[in-house]
Amino acid sequence: MSKTKLLITLLIFSCSLNTFSQHQTELNDHENAHKLTVVMAHAHIPTALDDNKNLIVPVWGFNYDYVFHHRWGAGIHSELVLQQFKIEDGDEENELIRENPVSLCGVITFKPHHKWTILSGGGVELETKENIAVVKFGVEYGIELINDWELGLSAELDHKINTYSSWMFGVGFSKLLYSKSE
Repeated sequence: MSKTKLLITLLIFSCSLNTFSQHQTELNDHENAHKLTVVMAHAHIPTALDDNKNLIVPVWGFNYDYVFHHRWGAGIHSELVLQQFKIEDGDEENELIRENPVSLCGVITFKPHHKWTILSGGGVELETKENIAVVKFGVEYGIELINDWELGLSAELDHKINTYSSWMFGVGFSKLLYSKSE
């Protein structure tokens, strides 16, 4: 099965899962909520210097978001790439080796719909040889589970300034913790 067919099948399955679940309070419509997320993902690095020209690397993500309005939030998103890879450094003569880089980004989130989240932010990719500035854009589809848990399907673009970009597709599990209202 091709990757495109698999992605479409997972998306249809995830959308249909919600129609069979019992209705509960809208997790995403609360304010003063803390959201902790663990993401299992893969990043596609199109400009990586690899024999097959389609380098896909495993990534773990750890995110914290604070929802201060039912549509708006802010957070810190981090990713750890679990593989070493080479990229072109500006010109084709220089190579930049990235060994298990860690990305830390401050993000703003917006929820146009209670299941969809759009995020944007910036930060830095840390690595022993060279740190790189990052601009992040993404979208997430959330599926409510029981006891304030959420399953999220995400797609993100990380643009590393003047070096390379990567696409990340992942599945995350989030726990929502609510602050007491004053």
